[in-house]
Amino acid sequence: MDDTKSNDKEATALDLKQIKQIVALMAENDLTYFNFETQGSKVELRRGSDFQAAKELLKNLPMASAAAPMALAAPVAAAPVPVAGAAPAASAPAASEPAGPTINSPMVGTFYRSAAPGEKPFANIGDSVDENSNVCIIEAMKVMNEIKAEMRGTIARILVEDGKPVQYGQPLFELKV
Repeated sequence: MDDTKSNDKEATALDLKQIKQIVALMAENDLTYFNFETQGSKVELRRGSDFQAAKELLKNLPMASAAAPMALAAPVAAAPVPVAGAAPAASAPAASEPAGPTINSPMVGTFYRSAAPGEKPFANIGDSVDENSNVCIIEAMKVMNEIKAEMRGTIARILVEDGKPVQYGQPLFELKV
């Protein structure tokens, strides 16, 4: 009887050849997820990156300013500018809409002004930036993404508090050109 139990277990478990066939079928049929469970065995396969899954999820979320998500050269008047906490010694200007062009968030995530806690910020008020200047980091799904200014100007205001969540298209910095 022990032989039949081990044969049953071997019959239900997938071998490497079968797994390769499943992966090939997933690729042929553009499937991104496969799950198989049986008597103590479990196989779970995912194709693509977590970035793709997040991208699909974001397609289904309502967008506040979907009309102009990346309008870098013009001010974003339709997008609300969240002010998390009072800005030191400048609470009145922080509540107003950006007057100049803005650097907007290209993704949903957490905004960080520096590479690590206690380190020098990438950009401060009064700093000159150009298309290749790193201005901040946005953490999305445990990946740190360096954000470039993508335009020339001088940082006039920082519109987001360090460590706070940001939305796609949300203004991060206001520039003077």
